[in-house]
Amino acid sequence: MPSVQVLYFARAREATGGLTEETFALDPAAADTEHLKTALVARHPGLGSVLESAVLAVNQEYATQVLALKERDEVAIIPPISGG
Repeated sequence: MPSVQVLYFARAREATGGLTEETFALDPAAADTEHLKTALVARHPGLGSVLESAVLAVNQEYATQVLALKERDEVAIIPPISGG
């Protein structure tokens, strides 16, 4: 069962109750970014609305499509950031 490191930033961190990161085990048959998002929302329901507009980065590269995940991959949840 592959385990990935998930990093939470900004609103994603708030939605997890303040977690900055966690190790997440994935079913080998569902080890991709889309299934990870579904599993994360099951664990942290508040992430649902955040993930609608967030970008994922896998191993420090933006994931613009569904990507397969492997053992020890790092997945960052990056919500939109506004500023002035």
